[in-house]
Amino acid sequence: MLRNGRNWNRELEGGLPDSRLVGTARSNKTITLGRMEFELVFCANCGCGGGAVTAEWSAHVFYICQPCADKLGPPPGLVEANETEVRGIK
Repeated sequence: MLRNGRNWNRELEGGLPDSRLVGTARSNKTITLGRMEFELVFCANCGCGGGAVTAEWSAHVFYICQPCADKLGPPPGLVEANETEVRGIK
């Protein structure tokens, strides 16, 4: 589901914040490679950089860096994405 999709169910976010920038900060920090736009992702706890996702990859992205995950543990009910699936590795 695209981020701006009308059918996005906010309950699927589980109360977790989106880890991308918002407003003009998002458009100012969008990276364009070829014809693809990427949005920067930041740790929801400490704010350190966590890479980038294509602008329309998902309606909601929650990211927590490894040091924060080690210290705090995973949020309740979190479903972790398989790295090979996220990176498109076969």
